[in-house]
Amino acid sequence: MGHGEGRVSFVGHRLGLELNEWPIIGKGFDRPLQAGMIFAFEPKFVFPGEGAVGVELDYIVREDGVERVTHFPKEIVFL
Repeated sequence: MGHGEGRVSFVGHRLGLELNEWPIIGKGFDRPLQAGMIFAFEPKFVFPGEGAVGVELDYIVREDGVERVTHFPKEIVFL
């Protein structure tokens, strides 16, 4: 969600009509999660000048917790 001076550091964001939506999950952002929201948690490592690597897991916020809806394994896959 941005790059250079305008970039936003985060580990997750809401999914919706615009794919990447607010609120985000990151340091300094304290908007509460609400039941029914769908979030993508996508921690990344950025290697300047080379690229980035990451994983994305999607969850639905429920009244009593979160439900994982991504069926891909959470473990790191070495290629």
